[in-house]
Amino acid sequence: MNGLGRALIAVPAAVLITAGTATMATAANGTPSGAPPSGAKCVSTPGAKSCFVAAGDLVWVKDTKANGDSVAGTIKSKLPARWGRECFNERGSDAGWVRCNFDVPEYQDAWLWAVNKPFIGSQSNTRIYTSDPI
Repeated sequence: MNGLGRALIAVPAAVLITAGTATMATAANGTPSGAPPSGAKCVSTPGAKSCFVAAGDLVWVKDTKANGDSVAGTIKSKLPARWGRECFNERGSDAGWVRCNFDVPEYQDAWLWAVNKPFIGSQSNTRIYTSDPI
């Protein structure tokens, strides 16, 4: 088989493999809120702080650095579940906390991320569990 024939067969195979690994993600702009409750699981990075509470699947995000960049709080599953939720705070450091109310799969290990300047800025994470202990 010539090189063109192999390439034409390889492309559909690559598309099928990639399509099977897509991540189910949801993003939202947070609504203004008070601070998260004590006992919330939190993580910080220079410029951003995010917190998660399993009861209600709530994510709080705060911009902690007056630099004009937006911040995000992200929760992502550990493999192999492949789901994620992102809560953006574009209100600035003087505006305080925002909150997003998500629906996430229960009883799963996941990561909580705080991200300053989403997609290219500083970030930190911590492990969370998506359900309250029984």
